[in-house]
Amino acid sequence: MWFTLRLRLALLLSLPVGLLGCPGGDDDDVAPPDDDDAADACEVDTDCSRFDNGLEICDISAGFCVQGDRNNSRDESQLLTYDSTAQLYIAPAGDVDWFRFNGTEGDLLLISTAAVQTDDLDTVVIYHDQQGNQIGFNDDFDRVGSVPPDSRLYVGVPATGTFYISVQDRRSWANDPADPPDGGPDFQYALTLAQAGSSSNVPAISEPNDAAAEAEDWPVESYSTNFTIGGMLETDGDEDWIRIPVIAGETLRLYGFPNTGTQARPAVRVLMPDATTPIRTYTGLSWDTEDRGFVPVLETGDYYLQVTDENGTGGFDHWYYLHAAKNEPESDFRAEVEPNDSTPESLGFPGGASAAATIWGRIGAPGDVDRFGLPGAVGDRVTVRFARTEHGETTNPVVTLVDAQGAELVSAAWSGDDDSPAISLQSLPTAGDWQVVITEADPTVGHGGKLYVATIAVVPGG
Repeated sequence: MWFTLRLRLALLLSLPVGLLGCPGGDDDDVAPPDDDDAADACEVDTDCSRFDNGLEICDISAGFCVQGDRNNSRDESQLLTYDSTAQLYIAPAGDVDWFRFNGTEGDLLLISTAAVQTDDLDTVVIYHDQQGNQIGFNDDFDRVGSVPPDSRLYVGVPATGTFYISVQDRRSWANDPADPPDGGPDFQYALTLAQAGSSSNVPAISEPNDAAAEAEDWPVESYSTNFTIGGMLETDGDEDWIRIPVIAGETLRLYGFPNTGTQARPAVRVLMPDATTPIRTYTGLSWDTEDRGFVPVLETGDYYLQVTDENGTGGFDHWYYLHAAKNEPESDFRAEVEPNDSTPESLGFPGGASAAATIWGRIGAPGDVDRFGLPGAVGDRVTVRFARTEHGETTNPVVTLVDAQGAELVSAAWSGDDDSPAISLQSLPTAGDWQVVITEADPTVGHGGKLYVATIAVVPGG
């Protein structure tokens, strides 16, 4: 009998790692079921009725089946290939499942989980290097409300070799004694490893794209839809260019992915359709409102993103992912039409009647002058107020009211208070064509991000 047991044990241990592995780890500290009839006697894992389902293994020393699996450490890790999915369980409570894959430096990947019952299982995915050290992690993909508590971790491969993934229930990861980990048949999940650029994952930036003429097209076209793209800053000073089609009145929103493990600090510079005039540079993009990119669009065409490392460094550990979405234009959106430096843009106001218009504008270059024309009668009263755009701009507009001969009636700088007009109910002393002229308080500054929102209103003098 002892010889037979030793022989069976030897055969068991000779099976490939990842199929059975060695007994031990967190699965062996599980008591047999209370119902003796439910505890199958076993000598090898395949004797267990739920082994094929991934829920049971054989506790060889005790001779009965217990809840568990055989991928509880790096040594027992289950092999994954790109663009594949594995179905497993977190079982028993406190179980940690390990996986491995063979990667090539520069690969961009999405590691994602999908729990069958999210009310039970809140996964955490952790990405490890060849030595098992944590590189990055994701708990909840909280950018999109429909995803939590599932995990979506965007990462890169810094060197050719074997890397590891672990999956566990968040409660054990958080180590909250008031909320101990659980596990079992209701804790099933799917783990997917997808390569960027494949049909099952996000697009990837391809080289060369170090200039606007080589920009990668990123069709962020549908509203209320989330788009993601990945790239790699492979060398010191490397830059990636991305082209996004835009329509006047849209708002382009940009986000970054936290905890991906990258050594890069991406700087994302947004430029106007000329691919030269900058709007704004964003560093440290994340999900948080204060760390997002908010780009109002004043013209139809293409906006450009120039991605670099803030510190000028690079390497295969310098990956980045960008997330973008768009707000639909408001029906009454109106933007200034250049050139209007010398010839005023008509506001279209009828003479002798109340009228108002809200206009988005920008001081696009140092010394830029925006002129808007309106007909006026004696005693008509003009009000000009400004509002912030949520873009975080630092525009300090000055508004001047001039007559048809260019003579100044009144000039005032905006205080920055949305509730305080720069010009309030200014009475016109003469009839004729008047101009509302908007400039920047500092005439030496100007760029695509010097935005303003001006509301110009006229009330008849009576």
